[in-house]
Amino acid sequence: MISCICLCAGILSLQVHAHSRFNPAGNIPGRDANAGHKTGPCGGIARTTMPKQLTSGAQVRVDWQETIQHPGRYEFYFSPAGDANFVKIGEVIDNQDGTTDLPHNFSTMLTVPSGTCTDCTLQMIQVMTENNPPTLYYSCADVQVSSAPTPAPNPLPTPSPSPGPSPSPSNCH
Repeated sequence: MISCICLCAGILSLQVHAHSRFNPAGNIPGRDANAGHKTGPCGGIARTTMPKQLTSGAQVRVDWQETIQHPGRYEFYFSPAGDANFVKIGEVIDNQDGTTDLPHNFSTMLTVPSGTCTDCTLQMIQVMTENNPPTLYYSCADVQVSSAPTPAPNPLPTPSPSPGPSPSPSNCH
């Protein structure tokens, strides 16, 4: 009985471990902390109510973790329409293969696409290349993109009043 409980606890703990996820303590939080989602585009996880605010065309740092070691790469996609019409915006090769310290922390800079949207999605796909075809794990983060605030124009300097004519000395006697 005890060995059955231990076996069940071990199996449940394996289900909790993930492969990759947006770093929960990172700049852009994922929809959830689980990184073992094999179903695209976002593992069936519902959108959050607190999307990360981003600026159109800006560079943004993205942080993520690999919690189970696999060779491969990470691909980043952006959707301006919820979880549809994704466009690839970046790729990072997994350069920490063979190391045993987990989780592996990664970070990269991505350019936010131009335009605005209120229900955008940033998607990360871990492509595990040791399998043929590669195994994919999905993680998504909800974002909103707004236009960059336009700087206020510099006010034109107010011209200084020019001095009036100075009185000329009179030659009156």
